Amino acid sequence: MAFIAWIEETWLGEVVRASAYGYPLMITLHSLGLAVMVGLSVILSLRVFGFFSTIPYSSLERLLKIAWIGFIINLISGFSLYVANATGLIVDPYFLIKMGMVILGAILVGTMQSMINTAFATGSQEMANMNLKIVAGAVIFCWTAAMVTGRLIAYL
Repeated sequence: MAFIAWIEETWLGEVVRASAYGYPLMITLHSLGLAVMVGLSVILSLRVFGFFSTIPYSSLERLLKIAWIGFIINLISGFSLYVANATGLIVDPYFLIKMGMVILGAILVGTMQSMINTAFATGSQEMANMNLKIVAGAVIFCWTAAMVTGRLIAYL
């Protein structure tokens, strides 16, 4: 626990917690990264379920590369927000659930991306198989749960 308290007292923690620009900048970046990563991965997931059928998978898969940039922005801004309140967050059950959903969501998006890439590499045009639908549904669930628990951190 001493390490967690030390992290909170670093320069980064102090800037995010106490400066006029630290927290607003990090929460803005976090929201933008979330919109990019979650938005694009959910659109791809919905495409697996038959929505947006006029948009080819190859176009959406290329956009998923941009989604990973959003994830990196979220990783950096989220770490900065964590550092500002590390001792409080490390024991917050909503934070722990959120982090589990974020990690699982990222793994599932990577899995979905891999499954789509494999289907294209093998020449399969059948993208709506049951395994892919399960992964796509889990992606939507994880990102939704991460967003809900993330908001609960601020209010509960």
